[in-house]
Amino acid sequence: MSFRDFCYKYLRDDTTPAEAERRYEEYQKENQDAFYERYFRDHRHDQGERARNDPRMLVETLKARDDLAVTRAREFFVARATGSLVVYVAPEGDENERDDAPMDGDEHKAHDDAARRKRQSPAPIECWNPRRLGFDYKQAGRLIAALDREKGVEGNPLLDDDEAAASMDVEGYGAEEDVGALQALGAKESTVKALDERLCYLLRVHGVDYYRRCQEMNPVTFLEKITMDSPWTQRDPKPEGAIGDISDNQYAVRWAATTDSHVKRRIAEGDPQVKKLGTEEIEAKLNEWIQSCVVKHDEQRYGCTLSSKLFLAEEFVIKHIRNKQAHHVSDMQERLLDEQYKKNVMEYLRYEENKKNSKRARKPNMFGGMMMMTMPGPNGDGQFIQLPGGARAIAGMPRYTDLDAVVPERVVIDYGDI
Repeated sequence: MSFRDFCYKYLRDDTTPAEAERRYEEYQKENQDAFYERYFRDHRHDQGERARNDPRMLVETLKARDDLAVTRAREFFVARATGSLVVYVAPEGDENERDDAPMDGDEHKAHDDAARRKRQSPAPIECWNPRRLGFDYKQAGRLIAALDREKGVEGNPLLDDDEAAASMDVEGYGAEEDVGALQALGAKESTVKALDERLCYLLRVHGVDYYRRCQEMNPVTFLEKITMDSPWTQRDPKPEGAIGDISDNQYAVRWAATTDSHVKRRIAEGDPQVKKLGTEEIEAKLNEWIQSCVVKHDEQRYGCTLSSKLFLAEEFVIKHIRNKQAHHVSDMQERLLDEQYKKNVMEYLRYEENKKNSKRARKPNMFGGMMMMTMPGPNGDGQFIQLPGGARAIAGMPRYTDLDAVVPERVVIDYGDI
């Protein structure tokens, strides 16, 4: 049920915005599992959902992804060797659309400000600091080496000798790099080009966008949308002045901590998509079920719940179940695969819900996806009303005020977008 419908059906007219939001969140939590159950029942046979979460089809999806990664890697290496590799590609809709007609000063400034906002990268400008450039170069190399091993890519010329020969063991990975060595590495002009080639390779071959906090694409998305011409997230243009350290910017500190932890976890824990197959867990449950079918009558006399035959030893019963009762084993395996499929769908829906909640939390004065304003009440609390679609409060003006207040104190709503 939407927030609007919930308010109409369950809330009184004098309910405050805070109380309405709290009660709607409680309603969502209480019924969340029921919503997910219904979604699974309605969409379990959808081909897109199965390719993303059903272990039976996910095996084929992952094989197609790995085969494509090997093919892309070879193409990347050949293009790099022949000089035909295009690393820097402008994102769609990011081309310069400046008109040829002359602009006055205000129009030119506004256009430049809009272009600057449009170019803004999620990577902080402190990524140009030589120490961070050196660190990202080494960290991207570790990540590439791990992903190449998983997918069978060999002979990567982008990697240094020590990176290509490194093992998958991440023991000691978190140790502090030599600051002086990183500073010297990042100060080299060739490091920037080499780093950008690695980041381009990560996206086009492995579907990992490094500067977007090392986000790894879903295999279906990677197969459908990523090509050898796909743009990767780049840094903003290098500023002319001095560049501060990551520690000087709180946003940069959070970005670096998230990115570095994602890289370390990805190397240490392996491919999260492979875990969705649940191979070891399903095999363990299947063996446990087979063991539960064995019945011991006495010494050298064993039976089976699936037939009336008797056997001299337990291993003969297990062999009988796997060979002569294979249809029962197959049925049980299908049930376990269905359970894993449902588990994957539930986890995927929870992840999407948490992502939406995080975005919603960053938007002020939004309740259930609607922009609201409070009508003042006698005790400071009051009823709330929905603003018309497209309405927005002008920056710098108070959002909730008495409409009878003097003009300078009133909230100003821009209806130009309606």
